[in-house]
Amino acid sequence: MLTLPTEDTPFEPQGDKASGNGTVNEGDYTKDSIYAFFYATYRALGKAPSPVGIDYQFTFNTWGFSDVPWIKKVEEEPQRHGKAAYQGLVEFETIKKALAGRKAPKFVEIGSGTGAGGDWLTKVVPGSTYVAIDMQMAAIETCRDLHARHNPNLECLWVEGGVGRNGGDTAAPIADHSVDVVVISETHIAEVDIGPEEIAIFAEITRMLKPDGFFVWGNALPTHVWHKGVEHLTSVGFKPCGSRNHTLGAVQARDEDAARVDMFTDHLVDYFWGSHVPYFGPRCGNVGAQLIKNFYRHPGTHMYQKMVTGYDSYMQLCFESNAKA
Repeated sequence: MLTLPTEDTPFEPQGDKASGNGTVNEGDYTKDSIYAFFYATYRALGKAPSPVGIDYQFTFNTWGFSDVPWIKKVEEEPQRHGKAAYQGLVEFETIKKALAGRKAPKFVEIGSGTGAGGDWLTKVVPGSTYVAIDMQMAAIETCRDLHARHNPNLECLWVEGGVGRNGGDTAAPIADHSVDVVVISETHIAEVDIGPEEIAIFAEITRMLKPDGFFVWGNALPTHVWHKGVEHLTSVGFKPCGSRNHTLGAVQARDEDAARVDMFTDHLVDYFWGSHVPYFGPRCGNVGAQLIKNFYRHPGTHMYQKMVTGYDSYMQLCFESNAKA
């Protein structure tokens, strides 16, 4: 059974655009452009400093949350909240019991970014294999160079334009009914509605999953989008197998993570020589830093406030497959 918030909480921006706190509307960018910037930047910078004194490469482009017991296992890890989010997707009791009885369960992630989550889950679920799919070549190159090189259970695949492009032009390079778990975690899917692309992606998930497979989905989305997503998935035969509302924990994670993100954006501005060019440089550096802070739901930004007010709910949902072998 799924438990969702009952309705969208009205949201009024609190002066973000006027104060320069990072208001970026959906119509102001495309996922091709914004994520190309993020993953190319993360890759170019390499390792960055952190408040806990551990240098790390920014690979979890993930907000995550801080309201779960397994977070304590990695509390000194700079990107622990992202790890907690991925691990949460396999902490549903139904999935834990099912995976315990399977040899080498296969995961596929749509919109995987750098594959950091897949690398982590192959450690959380011993013996599993993981295919990380993304439309951004810089993300897939990082996946291959940083993670898959040392992890034979992780495969990184680039799909130009993304799975479900133009409402179904692009299929995932995965065999029918061959996957135990399909993952969607904090990627640019269903950001404002359930449209043709989302419906095409859900159809691909149905095609890939084994008859006894699972689809797990986590993100911070407007409540009405969650309701429409669940309505569509159940209408095509998926059976709900669990839900968790991590909104408060996601806000807590952003508060706890503020110092790390500030350090990273300072490192970004200092790293690129162009940011030191008089007049234009600081402005360009600040724009880049603000883009990262806004999309990382940094405290004070428009997207952070949407979680604080409850307009966006950070949910993790589990569904059992309706695939027919």
